[in-house]
Amino acid sequence: MKEFMISEKFRMEIHWKKVSYKEGIDNIQGCYLSGPVLKEVEQLNEEDFIKLDFSNQYIIFVKNYYIAKLSWSGVKHTPEKIFIYNTKLENMNINVVPKLRNNDYIVIDTENHEDEKHQYSMTYHSYLLKADGQLYNFGGSK
Repeated sequence: MKEFMISEKFRMEIHWKKVSYKEGIDNIQGCYLSGPVLKEVEQLNEEDFIKLDFSNQYIIFVKNYYIAKLSWSGVKHTPEKIFIYNTKLENMNINVVPKLRNNDYIVIDTENHEDEKHQYSMTYHSYLLKADGQLYNFGGSK
């Protein structure tokens, strides 16, 4: 995780059990959010989405090109996790992203989404990692 720095306070992870694909959309089963930031999170809307910005993980050619939409309908809050149901991850602009594996996960930096900053930050800086914690290298060697 030396490739990126996220304050532990603002770290959130997205994990899942299984991913299937249909028409360019990742359908994610067994999806949940975890991490230290959940102590600060208010109740999620039952049906909503967030935009994940993977630009820092790519060679940047076009701004906003690497933003994926994570949507859900159905939420269950527990003390340690937030389960989100009917979860989909989609980005019609990217065709080079490796298909998600069942043991991959996403790390999100939520620092710019505290109440006073959230309205100015429309996306969440995000990173796709392999099960061993290594970043996917989408843009070749860096």
